[in-house]
Amino acid sequence: MKYTNRLSSIRIGYSAGMALIFAVANTLMCLFNGVLFDKYIFVAAINIYFFSLFLLLVIRKRREGTLPEFNYTTYGKITFIVLLCWIITFTFALFAPDFFAPFILIPIICSTVFDDSITNLLGLYFVIISALCLDFNIFMVLCYICMIAFGNVLAIFFKNKEGIERLYTLILIFAGTTLVSTIFYYLNYLEISTLVFVYAFIEGVISVVITVGIVPLYHKYVQESQIVRYDDLLNPEYSLVQDIRNFSFIEYQHASRVSILSRKCAEAINLNASLAACAGFYYRLGIIEGEPMIDNALKIANDYCFPSDVIQILAEYGAILNLPSSKESAIVHMVDSVVTKVELFDSDSMSSSWNQNMVIYQTINELSQKGYYDNSGLTMNQCLIIREILANEDILG
Repeated sequence: MKYTNRLSSIRIGYSAGMALIFAVANTLMCLFNGVLFDKYIFVAAINIYFFSLFLLLVIRKRREGTLPEFNYTTYGKITFIVLLCWIITFTFALFAPDFFAPFILIPIICSTVFDDSITNLLGLYFVIISALCLDFNIFMVLCYICMIAFGNVLAIFFKNKEGIERLYTLILIFAGTTLVSTIFYYLNYLEISTLVFVYAFIEGVISVVITVGIVPLYHKYVQESQIVRYDDLLNPEYSLVQDIRNFSFIEYQHASRVSILSRKCAEAINLNASLAACAGFYYRLGIIEGEPMIDNALKIANDYCFPSDVIQILAEYGAILNLPSSKESAIVHMVDSVVTKVELFDSDSMSSSWNQNMVIYQTINELSQKGYYDNSGLTMNQCLIIREILANEDILG
Protein backbone atom coordinates (compact mmCIF):
# COMPACT_ATOMS: atom_id res chain seq x y z
CA MET A 1 0.00 0.00 0.00
CA LYS A 2 1.41 3.37 -0.99
CA TYR A 3 0.53 6.19 1.36
CA THR A 4 -0.79 9.36 -0.25
CA ASN A 5 -1.03 12.65 1.55
CA ARG A 6 -4.78 13.10 1.51
CA LEU A 7 -7.49 14.16 3.88
CA SER A 8 -9.70 11.48 5.31
CA SER A 9 -12.56 10.82 2.91
CA ILE A 10 -14.75 9.83 5.88
CA ARG A 11 -14.33 13.20 7.59
CA ILE A 12 -14.73 15.07 4.31
CA GLY A 13 -17.98 13.18 3.73
CA TYR A 14 -19.38 14.03 7.15
CA SER A 15 -18.28 17.66 6.81
CA ALA A 16 -20.11 17.85 3.49
CA GLY A 17 -23.12 16.28 5.17
CA MET A 18 -23.08 18.93 7.91
CA ALA A 19 -22.81 21.66 5.29
CA LEU A 20 -25.85 20.21 3.51
CA ILE A 21 -27.79 20.07 6.80
CA PHE A 22 -27.04 23.74 7.48
CA ALA A 23 -28.01 24.77 3.93
CA VAL A 24 -31.26 22.76 3.79
CA ALA A 25 -32.34 23.68 7.33
CA ASN A 26 -31.61 27.36 6.78
CA THR A 27 -33.61 27.33 3.52
CA LEU A 28 -36.59 25.54 5.10
CA MET A 29 -36.59 27.94 8.07
CA CYS A 30 -36.83 30.88 5.70
CA LEU A 31 -39.46 29.25 3.47
CA PHE A 32 -41.79 28.21 6.28
CA ASN A 33 -41.61 31.64 7.88
CA GLY A 34 -42.16 33.65 4.69
CA VAL A 35 -38.71 35.27 4.56
CA LEU A 36 -38.27 37.37 1.41
CA PHE A 37 -35.63 36.30 -1.10
CA ASP A 38 -33.31 39.25 -0.56
CA LYS A 39 -33.33 38.67 3.22
CA TYR A 40 -32.80 34.96 2.62
CA ILE A 41 -29.59 35.70 0.72
CA PHE A 42 -28.13 37.64 3.64
CA VAL A 43 -29.27 35.03 6.16
CA ALA A 44 -27.67 32.35 3.97
CA ALA A 45 -24.44 34.37 3.91
CA ILE A 46 -24.38 34.42 7.71
CA ASN A 47 -25.11 30.69 7.69
CA ILE A 48 -22.19 29.93 5.35
CA TYR A 49 -19.78 32.11 7.29
CA PHE A 50 -20.78 30.61 10.63
CA PHE A 51 -20.51 27.04 9.34
CA SER A 52 -16.99 27.70 8.06
CA LEU A 53 -15.92 29.03 11.46
CA PHE A 54 -17.73 26.22 13.26
CA LEU A 55 -15.99 23.53 11.19
CA LEU A 56 -12.55 25.12 11.70
CA LEU A 57 -13.18 25.24 15.44
CA VAL A 58 -14.29 21.60 15.54
CA ILE A 59 -11.15 20.54 13.65
CA ARG A 60 -8.94 22.49 16.03
CA LYS A 61 -10.65 21.25 19.19
CA ARG A 62 -10.60 17.64 18.04
CA ARG A 63 -6.89 17.78 17.18
CA GLU A 64 -6.17 19.30 20.58
CA GLY A 65 -8.22 16.56 22.25
CA THR A 66 -10.35 19.09 24.12
CA LEU A 67 -13.74 17.74 23.08
CA PRO A 68 -15.56 15.79 25.81
CA GLU A 69 -14.73 12.08 25.61
CA PHE A 70 -12.48 13.16 22.74
CA ASN A 71 -11.61 9.63 21.76
CA TYR A 72 -15.29 8.74 21.29
CA THR A 73 -16.26 11.94 19.48
CA THR A 74 -16.21 11.29 15.74
CA TYR A 75 -17.43 13.40 12.84
CA GLY A 76 -20.35 11.02 12.45
CA LYS A 77 -21.52 11.67 16.00
CA ILE A 78 -20.99 15.42 15.58
CA THR A 79 -23.07 15.35 12.37
CA PHE A 80 -25.88 13.52 14.18
CA ILE A 81 -25.94 16.08 17.01
CA VAL A 82 -25.96 18.98 14.52
CA LEU A 83 -28.90 17.37 12.70
CA LEU A 84 -30.74 16.80 15.98
CA CYS A 85 -30.25 20.43 17.06
CA TRP A 86 -31.54 21.69 13.74
CA ILE A 87 -34.62 19.45 14.01
CA ILE A 88 -35.32 20.77 17.51
CA THR A 89 -34.81 24.40 16.41
CA PHE A 90 -37.04 23.90 13.37
CA THR A 91 -39.74 22.38 15.59
CA PHE A 92 -39.49 25.38 17.93
CA ALA A 93 -39.91 27.74 14.99
CA LEU A 94 -43.06 25.98 13.76
CA PHE A 95 -44.92 25.08 16.93
CA ALA A 96 -43.61 26.79 20.07
CA PRO A 97 -45.48 29.87 21.35
CA ASP A 98 -43.44 33.05 21.77
CA PHE A 99 -41.11 32.88 24.79
CA PHE A 100 -41.85 29.17 25.33
CA ALA A 101 -39.41 27.42 23.02
CA PRO A 102 -37.15 25.29 25.29
CA PHE A 103 -33.82 26.45 23.86
CA ILE A 104 -32.25 25.19 27.08
CA LEU A 105 -32.15 21.79 25.34
CA ILE A 106 -29.68 22.94 22.67
CA PRO A 107 -26.61 23.31 24.95
CA ILE A 108 -27.58 20.19 26.93
CA ILE A 109 -27.62 18.10 23.75
CA CYS A 110 -24.55 19.80 22.26
CA SER A 111 -22.55 19.10 25.42
CA THR A 112 -22.51 15.39 24.53
CA VAL A 113 -19.93 16.03 21.79
CA PHE A 114 -18.72 19.63 22.25
CA ASP A 115 -16.90 21.58 24.93
CA ASP A 116 -18.33 24.72 26.55
CA SER A 117 -17.10 27.15 23.90
CA ILE A 118 -18.61 25.34 20.90
CA THR A 119 -21.77 24.54 22.86
CA ASN A 120 -22.34 28.22 23.66
CA LEU A 121 -21.45 29.27 20.13
CA LEU A 122 -23.83 26.80 18.50
CA GLY A 123 -26.63 27.65 20.94
CA LEU A 124 -26.31 31.37 20.28
CA TYR A 125 -26.23 30.72 16.54
CA PHE A 126 -29.56 28.86 16.63
CA VAL A 127 -31.10 31.70 18.62
CA ILE A 128 -29.80 34.29 16.13
CA ILE A 129 -31.03 32.34 13.08
CA SER A 130 -34.43 31.86 14.70
CA ALA A 131 -34.57 35.56 15.58
CA LEU A 132 -33.79 36.58 11.99
CA CYS A 133 -36.31 34.20 10.45
CA LEU A 134 -39.13 34.75 12.97
CA ASP A 135 -38.49 38.45 13.74
CA PHE A 136 -37.99 38.00 17.49
CA ASN A 137 -38.06 41.17 19.58
CA ILE A 138 -35.33 42.02 22.06
CA PHE A 139 -37.08 40.36 25.02
CA MET A 140 -37.42 37.05 23.16
CA VAL A 141 -33.77 37.12 22.13
CA LEU A 142 -32.71 37.82 25.73
CA CYS A 143 -35.02 35.08 26.98
CA TYR A 144 -33.47 32.44 24.76
CA ILE A 145 -29.91 33.65 25.37
CA CYS A 146 -30.52 33.17 29.10
CA MET A 147 -31.74 29.64 28.40
CA ILE A 148 -28.59 28.89 26.42
CA ALA A 149 -26.40 30.17 29.27
CA PHE A 150 -28.31 28.23 31.93
CA GLY A 151 -28.41 25.10 29.80
CA ASN A 152 -24.65 25.12 29.29
CA VAL A 153 -24.06 25.22 33.04
CA LEU A 154 -26.69 22.60 33.88
CA ALA A 155 -25.40 20.26 31.17
CA ILE A 156 -22.11 19.95 33.05
CA PHE A 157 -23.88 18.96 36.26
CA PHE A 158 -26.18 16.52 34.48
CA LYS A 159 -23.27 14.68 32.85
CA ASN A 160 -21.09 14.51 35.95
CA LYS A 161 -23.68 13.61 38.59
CA GLU A 162 -25.56 10.44 39.39
CA GLY A 163 -28.62 9.46 41.46
CA ILE A 164 -30.19 12.15 43.64
CA GLU A 165 -27.77 14.85 42.40
CA ARG A 166 -28.91 14.24 38.83
CA LEU A 167 -32.51 14.56 40.01
CA TYR A 168 -31.66 17.97 41.50
CA THR A 169 -30.23 19.00 38.14
CA LEU A 170 -33.44 17.99 36.37
CA ILE A 171 -35.42 20.08 38.86
CA LEU A 172 -33.15 23.03 38.07
CA ILE A 173 -33.68 22.49 34.34
CA PHE A 174 -37.44 22.49 34.83
CA ALA A 175 -37.35 25.53 37.12
CA GLY A 176 -34.94 27.49 34.93
CA THR A 177 -36.95 26.89 31.77
CA THR A 178 -40.32 27.85 33.24
CA LEU A 179 -38.95 30.79 35.23
CA VAL A 180 -37.04 32.42 32.37
CA SER A 181 -39.93 32.11 29.93
CA THR A 182 -42.48 33.48 32.42
CA ILE A 183 -40.29 36.42 33.46
CA PHE A 184 -39.50 37.60 29.94
CA TYR A 185 -43.09 37.09 28.82
CA TYR A 186 -44.19 39.42 31.60
CA LEU A 187 -41.44 41.96 30.82
CA ASN A 188 -42.62 42.07 27.23
CA TYR A 189 -46.40 42.21 27.76
CA LEU A 190 -46.56 43.49 31.38
CA GLU A 191 -49.33 41.00 32.09
CA ILE A 192 -49.68 37.36 33.11
CA SER A 193 -52.38 34.70 32.76
CA THR A 194 -53.10 31.10 33.60
CA LEU A 195 -52.29 30.08 30.02
CA VAL A 196 -48.76 31.44 30.48
CA PHE A 197 -48.18 29.08 33.43
CA VAL A 198 -49.62 26.18 31.42
CA TYR A 199 -47.23 26.90 28.54
CA ALA A 200 -44.31 27.25 30.96
CA PHE A 201 -45.17 23.95 32.67
CA ILE A 202 -45.41 22.09 29.34
CA GLU A 203 -42.12 23.64 28.22
CA GLY A 204 -40.40 22.55 31.44
CA VAL A 205 -41.72 19.00 31.17
CA ILE A 206 -40.56 18.74 27.55
CA SER A 207 -37.08 19.94 28.55
CA VAL A 208 -36.77 17.37 31.34
CA VAL A 209 -38.17 14.46 29.30
CA ILE A 210 -35.89 15.07 26.33
CA THR A 211 -32.88 15.55 28.61
CA VAL A 212 -33.55 12.26 30.41
CA GLY A 213 -34.37 10.42 27.19
CA ILE A 214 -31.59 11.58 24.89
CA VAL A 215 -28.47 12.54 26.84
CA PRO A 216 -27.80 9.31 28.85
CA LEU A 217 -28.82 7.16 25.89
CA TYR A 218 -26.46 9.02 23.58
CA HIS A 219 -23.58 8.81 26.07
CA LYS A 220 -24.10 5.04 26.26
CA TYR A 221 -24.19 4.78 22.47
CA VAL A 222 -20.98 6.82 22.15
CA GLN A 223 -19.08 4.57 24.54
CA GLU A 224 -20.40 1.31 23.08
CA SER A 225 -19.68 2.41 19.52
CA GLN A 226 -16.03 2.84 20.41
CA ILE A 227 -15.74 -0.88 21.19
CA VAL A 228 -17.37 -1.59 17.84
CA ARG A 229 -14.77 0.65 16.17
CA TYR A 230 -11.92 -1.35 17.72
CA ASP A 231 -13.51 -4.58 16.51
CA ASP A 232 -13.98 -3.17 13.01
CA LEU A 233 -10.27 -2.30 12.81
CA LEU A 234 -9.38 -5.87 13.79
CA ASN A 235 -11.79 -7.53 11.35
CA PRO A 236 -9.78 -9.87 9.07
CA GLU A 237 -11.63 -8.42 6.08
CA TYR A 238 -10.76 -4.81 6.97
CA SER A 239 -8.73 -3.22 4.17
CA LEU A 240 -5.79 -2.18 6.34
CA VAL A 241 -5.58 -5.67 7.87
CA GLN A 242 -5.44 -7.06 4.34
CA ASP A 243 -2.75 -4.51 3.40
CA ILE A 244 -0.54 -5.72 6.25
CA ARG A 245 -1.15 -9.35 5.32
CA ASN A 246 -0.32 -8.69 1.66
CA PHE A 247 2.77 -6.71 2.62
CA SER A 248 4.21 -9.54 4.68
CA PHE A 249 2.60 -12.62 6.15
CA ILE A 250 5.37 -12.75 8.75
CA GLU A 251 4.54 -9.18 9.81
CA TYR A 252 0.84 -10.10 9.90
CA GLN A 253 1.62 -13.06 12.20
CA HIS A 254 3.65 -10.80 14.48
CA ALA A 255 0.83 -8.23 14.64
CA SER A 256 -1.72 -10.95 15.42
CA ARG A 257 0.43 -12.38 18.21
CA VAL A 258 0.96 -8.98 19.80
CA SER A 259 -2.76 -8.20 19.53
CA ILE A 260 -3.91 -11.46 21.13
CA LEU A 261 -1.39 -11.34 23.95
CA SER A 262 -2.00 -7.64 24.62
CA ARG A 263 -5.72 -8.35 24.99
CA LYS A 264 -5.06 -11.18 27.47
CA CYS A 265 -2.70 -9.06 29.56
CA ALA A 266 -5.09 -6.08 29.61
CA GLU A 267 -8.02 -8.30 30.61
CA ALA A 268 -5.98 -9.80 33.45
CA ILE A 269 -5.50 -6.40 35.12
CA ASN A 270 -8.93 -4.96 34.19
CA LEU A 271 -7.82 -2.47 31.53
CA ASN A 272 -9.26 -1.59 28.11
CA ALA A 273 -8.62 -4.92 26.40
CA SER A 274 -10.07 -3.84 23.04
CA LEU A 275 -7.77 -0.82 22.94
CA ALA A 276 -4.72 -2.94 23.79
CA ALA A 277 -5.62 -5.51 21.12
CA CYS A 278 -6.19 -2.87 18.44
CA ALA A 279 -3.04 -0.89 19.24
CA GLY A 280 -1.06 -4.13 19.48
CA PHE A 281 -2.06 -5.21 15.99
CA TYR A 282 -1.13 -1.87 14.43
CA TYR A 283 1.87 -1.14 16.65
CA ARG A 284 4.32 -1.57 13.75
CA LEU A 285 1.95 -0.11 11.15
CA GLY A 286 4.62 2.25 9.80
CA ILE A 287 6.73 -0.68 8.61
CA ILE A 288 4.65 -0.99 5.45
CA GLU A 289 5.83 2.47 4.40
CA GLY A 290 9.33 2.39 5.84
CA GLU A 291 11.23 5.12 7.62
CA PRO A 292 10.31 7.31 9.39
CA MET A 293 8.18 4.50 10.79
CA ILE A 294 6.36 6.45 13.48
CA ASP A 295 5.49 9.38 11.21
CA ASN A 296 4.18 7.06 8.52
CA ALA A 297 2.16 5.06 11.06
CA LEU A 298 0.51 8.24 12.35
CA LYS A 299 -0.27 9.45 8.82
CA ILE A 300 -1.92 6.17 7.90
CA ALA A 301 -3.78 5.99 11.21
CA ASN A 302 -5.16 9.51 10.76
CA ASP A 303 -6.08 8.66 7.19
CA TYR A 304 -8.21 5.77 8.43
CA CYS A 305 -9.69 7.78 11.33
CA PHE A 306 -8.20 5.63 14.07
CA PRO A 307 -9.43 6.38 17.61
CA SER A 308 -7.25 8.95 19.33
CA ASP A 309 -6.05 6.59 22.06
CA VAL A 310 -4.82 4.10 19.46
CA ILE A 311 -2.97 6.90 17.66
CA GLN A 312 -1.39 7.93 20.97
CA ILE A 313 -0.01 4.42 21.49
CA LEU A 314 1.33 4.33 17.93
CA ALA A 315 3.10 7.63 18.61
CA GLU A 316 4.81 5.95 21.56
CA TYR A 317 6.06 3.01 19.48
CA GLY A 318 9.17 1.46 20.92
CA ALA A 319 9.48 4.30 23.47
CA ILE A 320 11.63 5.96 20.79
CA LEU A 321 10.12 9.45 20.82
CA ASN A 322 7.87 9.20 23.88
CA LEU A 323 7.68 6.80 26.79
CA PRO A 324 4.39 4.89 27.19
CA SER A 325 1.90 7.28 28.79
CA SER A 326 -0.85 4.77 29.62
CA LYS A 327 -1.06 1.27 31.01
CA GLU A 328 -2.37 -0.05 27.68
CA SER A 329 0.57 1.53 25.88
CA ALA A 330 2.99 -0.07 28.37
CA ILE A 331 1.38 -3.48 27.82
CA VAL A 332 1.65 -3.21 24.04
CA HIS A 333 5.28 -2.09 24.26
CA MET A 334 6.10 -4.95 26.66
CA VAL A 335 4.32 -7.60 24.59
CA ASP A 336 5.82 -6.37 21.30
CA SER A 337 9.32 -6.44 22.82
CA VAL A 338 8.84 -9.99 24.13
CA VAL A 339 7.31 -11.33 20.92
CA THR A 340 10.07 -9.73 18.83
CA LYS A 341 12.75 -11.30 21.02
CA VAL A 342 11.14 -14.75 20.92
CA GLU A 343 10.67 -14.56 17.15
CA LEU A 344 14.38 -13.91 16.70
CA PHE A 345 15.03 -17.48 17.80
CA ASP A 346 13.89 -20.35 15.64
CA SER A 347 11.26 -22.73 16.89
CA ASP A 348 13.90 -25.38 17.78
CA SER A 349 15.71 -23.12 20.21
CA MET A 350 12.37 -22.20 21.77
CA SER A 351 11.22 -25.80 22.09
CA SER A 352 12.03 -25.71 25.75
CA SER A 353 9.62 -23.64 27.84
CA TRP A 354 12.60 -22.92 30.06
CA ASN A 355 14.37 -21.17 27.17
CA GLN A 356 11.32 -19.07 26.37
CA ASN A 357 10.79 -18.15 30.00
CA MET A 358 14.40 -17.03 30.31
CA VAL A 359 13.98 -14.68 27.32
CA ILE A 360 10.68 -13.30 28.63
CA TYR A 361 11.92 -12.73 32.18
CA GLN A 362 15.12 -11.13 31.01
CA THR A 363 13.35 -8.84 28.50
CA ILE A 364 10.71 -7.58 30.91
CA ASN A 365 13.18 -7.09 33.74
CA GLU A 366 15.47 -5.03 31.49
CA LEU A 367 12.62 -2.85 30.25
CA SER A 368 11.37 -2.20 33.78
CA GLN A 369 14.83 -1.39 35.10
CA LYS A 370 15.41 1.13 32.31
CA GLY A 371 12.31 3.06 33.41
CA TYR A 372 10.30 2.65 30.21
CA TYR A 373 7.05 2.36 32.17
CA ASP A 374 7.61 5.03 34.79
CA ASN A 375 5.08 7.39 33.15
CA SER A 376 2.47 4.75 32.34
CA GLY A 377 1.00 4.19 35.79
CA LEU A 378 1.69 0.46 35.55
CA THR A 379 2.44 -0.92 39.02
CA MET A 380 5.09 -3.50 39.89
CA ASN A 381 2.40 -6.01 40.77
CA GLN A 382 0.75 -5.52 37.37
CA CYS A 383 4.11 -5.98 35.64
CA LEU A 384 4.56 -9.28 37.46
CA ILE A 385 1.07 -10.44 36.41
CA ILE A 386 1.82 -9.59 32.77
CA ARG A 387 5.18 -11.36 32.97
CA GLU A 388 3.56 -14.54 34.28
CA ILE A 389 0.90 -14.48 31.55
CA LEU A 390 3.52 -14.15 28.84
CA ALA A 391 5.70 -16.83 30.42
CA ASN A 392 2.81 -19.30 30.34
CA GLU A 393 1.89 -18.62 26.69
CA ASP A 394 3.12 -20.55 23.68
CA ILE A 395 4.08 -17.39 21.80
CA LEU A 396 5.22 -19.10 18.60
CA GLY A 397 2.31 -21.54 18.63
